[in-house]
Amino acid sequence: MFRTIRMKSDRRKGFTLIELLVVILILAILMAVALPLYLGAVSDSQTKTCRANMQTIANAEAAYKTSSTAHTYTTNLSDLLPNLGSIPTCPSGGSYSVAISDGSQTSNGVTVPAGGLIVSCTVHGTFAPGIDSQ
Repeated sequence: MFRTIRMKSDRRKGFTLIELLVVILILAILMAVALPLYLGAVSDSQTKTCRANMQTIANAEAAYKTSSTAHTYTTNLSDLLPNLGSIPTCPSGGSYSVAISDGSQTSNGVTVPAGGLIVSCTVHGTFAPGIDSQ
């Protein structure tokens, strides 16, 4: 005796094409703003990591020099393995080298005195302990 009344709905549930396009547009704008900030932060962190690696190499050089009275600074990174554990790698793919200043080299615009240590990265520049540490 009871009749079920079924209401027909001509409208389906879901998003319209315009609504989806607006959401995609908003996401694209947010990405356009966020991506440069993200890439800048990644680049900055790689530079800071490289600088920390150069500081670590300089500290290992100081430990190498003081471990024996016959030692002076070395330009061979494999001599530092007892103090380093392993040779650090640059996060940007650069390679490290060590040089002993003859008094004419500079690090970030400051002359490194003769006999001073200069740690270089092929990507991120130079680091001279005592000069760049300040």
